Amino acid sequence: MDSRVSGCETSLARALTELNRSWEATAWGWRDAVREEFERKYLADIGPTVKAAQTAMKAVDDLLRQAIRECS
Repeated sequence: MDSRVSGCETSLARALTELNRSWEATAWGWRDAVREEFERKYLADIGPTVKAAQTAMKAVDDLLRQAIRECS
């Protein structure tokens, strides 16, 4: 059984991968202090935050699956 939670977790992982790919593509033409500041201010914490969200989503998914099993 595939749940909406696990589907969202997958979408989130794909979005992070695409963001990282797109960000790296800007590196060839944008190498200055502003880029570094932008990365530090907006992007540095995204990876760990996404990982934490995925962990929470997995826990919610597990609880929902358990509840469905127990109520069936």
